[in-house]
Parts: sequence; structure tokens; C-alpha cells
Amino acid sequence: MNESRFNKFFNYFIFIGMLLSVSVACWFNIKNSQSDIALQLIVAFGSMMGVTSTVLAAQGNILNFVIGGLGAVIETYVFYKTGVTSMLLLYLFYFIPMDFIGFFNWKKRGASTKSEIKARRLKPVQWLYVVLGYIAVAVAAFGVSYFAATHNLSTDASMNYPKLVADALTTSATIVAIVLMSMAYMDQWYIWTLVNLSSIVLWSITIATTPGSAYTVVMLIKYIFYFLNGINAIRIWKQLSKE
Repeated sequence: MNESRFNKFFNYFIFIGMLLSVSVACWFNIKNSQSDIALQLIVAFGSMMGVTSTVLAAQGNILNFVIGGLGAVIETYVFYKTGVTSMLLLYLFYFIPMDFIGFFNWKKRGASTKSEIKARRLKPVQWLYVVLGYIAVAVAAFGVSYFAATHNLSTDASMNYPKLVADALTTSATIVAIVLMSMAYMDQWYIWTLVNLSSIVLWSITIATTPGSAYTVVMLIKYIFYFLNGINAIRIWKQLSKE
């Protein structure tokens, strides 16, 4: 099987797998939630946009920013309606603007709906900046989460320090990875892989400690598909970043 055909079948496999996982997860949310069903359907649609954007990003397709931006707008609305202030601000002032920045940066590097991005790789000294930036963002993210919890600005106002730390580390990794993606660095996929692996571990622990929850099983499956997509993206972006 040649490269093009393999990518095509693999993309279908990943997209359908993630789509089914997200659909089932959303179904559990609607079934078990007492909130507005219309809002849950909006959440489901935003999740579908996120799945599509992730698969397109792995292929170096610039449309990932268009679809991902739509999903980010939907998520922002959901956070506004549910009162999750910290995530609302993060999406409004970071994720949505970064979709615009990423789109124009990719366009400058030759990306279009018909041509792939001319990717690049981090140099050792740039990796040092990434690590320092990650530490700084993680500390800031923890501070924001702690402030939101102590001032009742979040729907999850529990003072669970291990959870706050884990959320800060995951959030900061996501923020750094999005910066690298917007600048068309192949190395972003190493960070996405770590995020997905940590999510797989966390959901596996949840299943082990709270058996019988079908929703957690679905979430575990979803992140396994995200992990597989990220591994394939590393292979593709290594080719895209060759000089």
C-alpha cells in the first residue's frame, strides 16, 4: 500500500473512531445531565469540530484552523452559559486569536486547501525556550486555577491540590503546543503525544477507582484515538519539515 492510500485509510479509521467516541460520550452527557439538552447538543457539535480539526492538523491542512476556530467559538459560548470563567477567558483571549494567527502563519508558509504546510523543527536552544515557557505558563495556570477556586469563579471550586496541579500541567502543555502549531513546528506533536498519554493514564486510573462507569471507558477510547492520530502526525510532519 502506498503512502497516500495508507494515510487515507488511516485518517478514516481515526476520524470515525474519534467521532463515535465523542458521540457516545455526548450521549452519556445528555442522558445523565439535568442541564439544557439544546446546550448539550451544542457541546456535541463543538466536539465534532474539534475531532475534524485534529485530523486535518495532522495532515498539515490549513482548514484545521477554520474548523477549529468554529469549535473554539462554540466552546466559548458553552463556558459562558455554564459559568466556567477561567476557561471562558482562556478561549476568548487565547484559543480563538491563535486560530487566526495560525491560519495566516501557515498561509505564509505555503499552506492552502490544496497544498501542505512547509513545516520546520525546533533547534536545541529553541527547545530550552519551550521548556522555560512551559514552566512559566504552568505556574501561571496554577495561579489562575487557585484564584478561581478560592473566589468561587469556577463551577469546580474544590481545593484539590493534586487536581489543580494536574490541570495546570495539562493546560500549559496545550497552550505551548498550540503556539508551536501556529508557528508550523513539527515538534508540537511530541507535546500533544505527552498530553494524550497523560489523559490515557488519568482516565485509566478513573476506571480502576470507579468501576462500572461506561462514560469513562468512552473517554479512554477517545484519547487512545487521539494518541494514534498524534503518532501518525509525527511521521507525516517529519516529511513536511524536511528541507
